[in-house]
Amino acid sequence: MLVLASSSPRRSELLRKWGYEFRLVSAPVSEELEEGILPEEAVRSLAKRKALAGYQAWQRENGSANDLILGADTIVVLEDKILGKPSDAEDAERMLQALSGKTHRVMTAIALVARKEEQDLNIETAVDSTTVTFRQLSRQEIRDYVATGEPMDKAAAYAIQGGARDFVLKIEGSPTNVIGLPMELLTAKLQERGVFPTLKQL
Repeated sequence: MLVLASSSPRRSELLRKWGYEFRLVSAPVSEELEEGILPEEAVRSLAKRKALAGYQAWQRENGSANDLILGADTIVVLEDKILGKPSDAEDAERMLQALSGKTHRVMTAIALVARKEEQDLNIETAVDSTTVTFRQLSRQEIRDYVATGEPMDKAAAYAIQGGARDFVLKIEGSPTNVIGLPMELLTAKLQERGVFPTLKQL
């Protein structure tokens, strides 16, 4: 069984839209990163941390040896700086101002954890990167968007599938990667493990 170790409604929605049956497990982890870590290492590390925490929580609850746990993490990188979730509205405004008129990268890592033999675990990670270019944003646009509350739990303070879709000039790469799961990459990895969509795609 596929188990998503995430409380993100966006990731659940993507899996459902692509026709996957899955269960959910919640296992919060620290998202603190060591100083100077490279973006790809950072996002891999966080996805792996989430998948392992999810595996442990699922096994405690009702897991079986055949379950496959999926963890994921998304970061935004602007000029080699990682932008996380904003701490408050002011921070969200600062982030959006920094993104205005510029090109940035959105990186999502997936981590798949399954039991191999006895207590041994098989852990696989993969990263996809999408390039996003924003048009110039006015201060009022930024304030109005932040006032909706939508940016507050999003990496770099925006949701491409929400109000921020109007900010985007160009996307190069997977759009679902920006939302939170690189579905093309994930589908290929799941197929390698014999996991296929079983529901009608929405």
